[in-house]
Amino acid sequence: MSGMPTWPRALALSAAATLAFSIGCTDRLTDPSPQANLQLSRAGTGAVGEATASVRWSTIARDFIASKPLVAKPNQQAAFRVFAYLSLAQYRAVAAAHETRGHPPHPSASGAASAASAVLLGALFPADAGFFDSQLIAQESDITEPPGQAGAFGAGEVVGRSIGAQVAELARTDGFDAVWTGTAPTGPGLWSSDFDPPRPPLLPLLGRMRPFFLTSGDQFRPGPPPAFGTPAYLAALAEIRHFSDTRTADQLRIAEFWAMPTVAAFWNEQATTLIVRDRLDERRAAHVLALMHMATMDANIACHDAKYTYWLIRPYRADPAIITPIARPQHPSYPSDHACASGTSAYVLGGLFPADAERLAALADEAGESRLYAGIHYRFDKDAGLRIARQVAALALHH
Repeated sequence: MSGMPTWPRALALSAAATLAFSIGCTDRLTDPSPQANLQLSRAGTGAVGEATASVRWSTIARDFIASKPLVAKPNQQAAFRVFAYLSLAQYRAVAAAHETRGHPPHPSASGAASAASAVLLGALFPADAGFFDSQLIAQESDITEPPGQAGAFGAGEVVGRSIGAQVAELARTDGFDAVWTGTAPTGPGLWSSDFDPPRPPLLPLLGRMRPFFLTSGDQFRPGPPPAFGTPAYLAALAEIRHFSDTRTADQLRIAEFWAMPTVAAFWNEQATTLIVRDRLDERRAAHVLALMHMATMDANIACHDAKYTYWLIRPYRADPAIITPIARPQHPSYPSDHACASGTSAYVLGGLFPADAERLAALADEAGESRLYAGIHYRFDKDAGLRIARQVAALALHH
């Protein structure tokens, strides 16, 4: 982490000066209405709705991750990281294209975002770089440039490739892949592996990854959960046992739905649906995606910082009679990562699309509740996760 500027300051630097650091601070999304964005579109700010490159490449990324076999599919945190850097590269590329001046053809925002996406995804999945290049070539063949703008897409590609490479380098040095050499603590009330022989916990150093908006992973660290064996803890455990003993068909459906392979893809699709509905232009579309995904990755970082501070036992390990109808996570219980991640995605989107805020918050609440129905979290896990989500979302929306 040494030698890197803090993210909020870096994100405010001029795209014109660096072609790298430019997110959010220059085009706050205050009016997502179709009328406002159609006016921006007519003013030449870029394509709108389904035509935006950020939406197109979001779909490519979602489909690519979904197509991976289970053994090769990125885990939930890795998928959130993919979308965070993808959307960051898109926004920086679009902002840089808008700021680039000189002789025509002026770089198109679509070309910049597309090339940045292809380069970034190719760097994160080097074995599949050829696939992403082929998607960019296919997009090039679909482009029909209006008179007087011939070469704009290609000029945008030049900008986007530079940005994509710079963001890929940031990803390479963020600490996500740091190797853990420690050992899990042992004792009553502490997490332990569900496997025999035991396996290492999942991403115990994620809390130290370089964040986007947070100053550090422990910025919003919650206080400790109820102590193991205390009345407050036992009451929380009893609630989960009750869910297990009396689980309804609807509760099982909710638990299984939110055990989806890629929660990040779910929230990306929620965002792109709103972008298309409200016909956001290229810059605003990329802005929405960048704010949401970067904030949600920060929530993952904060969540794992707390998990590996407290190492709390899972409910089903404390009470073996609790039945879990979904896969058991390989990391401690407190707080709930589903609540942290889904809550942050929902609250950021709700801040940008206020008319949808209540519906989105309800989705986040259901995501958190689903883990109680599944027997893998306590209610105080969910509550702490949603509290982290509110704090991280507010911080991101402020920037």
